[in-house]
Amino acid sequence: MLNNIDFGVGSIVYNEFHIDFDKKLDEQEDSLTEDLLQVKYPNNYLIDLGWYPECNSKGNFVLNVIYNYNWEKPVLKKVVVCNKELICAALFEAIQLVERLIK
Repeated sequence: MLNNIDFGVGSIVYNEFHIDFDKKLDEQEDSLTEDLLQVKYPNNYLIDLGWYPECNSKGNFVLNVIYNYNWEKPVLKKVVVCNKELICAALFEAIQLVERLIK
């Protein structure tokens, strides 16, 4: 899924996104972790994607845009259900936001 996403000037520093949208979530709970994807951008911006609560198929994705490693006050925080199109849309929104902020 992530192969089709253009992260612009961002660099993927962590990628453990191995969720198969064709399988039931409860069959892949080991892949539902808080640390799925992290993309680093200039000027201390990060896009971070994780699953909460970890290893629980009843959870959701949480997408954060973080500035200057301030995890307490994300620039953007989105809770996204497990839907490929919605996750891609949330990532695209976060990428556009960060690209505007770093200019």
